[in-house]
Amino acid sequence: MFFWALHVRMHVAAEDRIKDNEVVISRPDVSVVALYRPGPSLDETVVVLVREFRSPASTPDGYVHELPGGSSPATMATAMATATDATGPDPLVQAVDEVAEETGLRVDPRRFRAHGSGQVAATVSAHHAHLFSVEITDEELDWLRTRRDRPHGVEADSERTWVEIATYGEIRAARLVDWATLGMLAEALTPADTG
Repeated sequence: MFFWALHVRMHVAAEDRIKDNEVVISRPDVSVVALYRPGPSLDETVVVLVREFRSPASTPDGYVHELPGGSSPATMATAMATATDATGPDPLVQAVDEVAEETGLRVDPRRFRAHGSGQVAATVSAHHAHLFSVEITDEELDWLRTRRDRPHGVEADSERTWVEIATYGEIRAARLVDWATLGMLAEALTPADTG
């Protein structure tokens, strides 16, 4: 099962009331990766996005512009084969596979930095995103620039992605990504507090 939905009737014990006017949807958790090349400032940091047609997209061009990621059935099967317990696919394995599928770039798993997981759209969906980042090299960035006019993705899943490259400042100014993606980028690109 890839998606599910429930119309729920819940007793909220802390408030002693019944909540019965919501639908909960969910899907398997996703792994999402911020591929980036640091710039002199945060706004000049270069980020790799993928553009993909998605039916629910409410954007001027009808596409979503997002970080590479997901949980396609093929990726899930590979990840499940390496899962160490019954909790599901290994998020890192999913992340590595999704970057390769959606951008064509193969990255050593040891280069991925984990940022934890969190719920993406808490008012409608119960699934989580496992966020990773990879600082890419100038050579990898140049290679990705040459791939912008080539489709990627898994044809059998009707997935077709296109590499896009923009600075963090351009992404914010053009409102190129949704709020959840912008939040994940802020988390991945902001230096960890060392104090």
